[in-house]
Amino acid sequence: MKNKNTALITGASHRIGREMAIFLAQKGYDLVIHYNKSQAQATQLIEELKQLYNIDGATIDGDLSDKSSAQKIADFMCKKYPNWNLLINNSSIFHKSNFLDNLDEEFEKNLNIHLTSPLYLSHFFAKNVISKKIKNAQIINMLDKNIARIDTVNFYYLLSKKFLAEFTKMLALEVAPHIRVNGIAPGYILPEINAEAEYEKKIIPLIPLQRIGNTKNIVQTLEFLIENDFINGQILSIDGGASLNHAG
Repeated sequence: MKNKNTALITGASHRIGREMAIFLAQKGYDLVIHYNKSQAQATQLIEELKQLYNIDGATIDGDLSDKSSAQKIADFMCKKYPNWNLLINNSSIFHKSNFLDNLDEEFEKNLNIHLTSPLYLSHFFAKNVISKKIKNAQIINMLDKNIARIDTVNFYYLLSKKFLAEFTKMLALEVAPHIRVNGIAPGYILPEINAEAEYEKKIIPLIPLQRIGNTKNIVQTLEFLIENDFINGQILSIDGGASLNHAG
């Protein structure tokens, strides 16, 4: 079992992270599902996937607003899963914030979750891959199609996602040829929690394809990145064209 492909997905107990976990289990990956507060959902998911697809797997908790959690998670992966060859940095928070009012409340938390912890996890992942000569190693960072625009409604969220996008490209150059690094930048894929129907009615006509996406679109992109071994340093916007006209 330990020579199989093994993936860690942060924030994988629900929404897009959950769908990626299901897909990877179907592909035969052993899985570690990270969560912060959603222990019950994460545990139920990994147990179901182990039974359905005969994979090995575990859950691990950690508040990625504290970089020490990234160290703990990386130590666990390196010790328990010697062939850890896929890291998906998916954990995210999404709060409205503005530069003048939310500095202490939002900046450090967004920065830690969206950049510092992914950087630390990637650092330890890369050292493990290179020292053990692990094959077919990849890092995939989950971004946001709005990195293509200047939008200050969610100031610190978007700023930190922009940092992660630049890190993705720099890291792809730094750790090649041992590891491929790419990003996925979703658009309007799932309705936001507590989103109003009127909001969707307003947004959909602005998207060039005039519809929202679904998690299948993200999973298709994940499969493409996994299977295409000559793609590196790319950020794929899965957004129906919304990043072209800054809509949605």
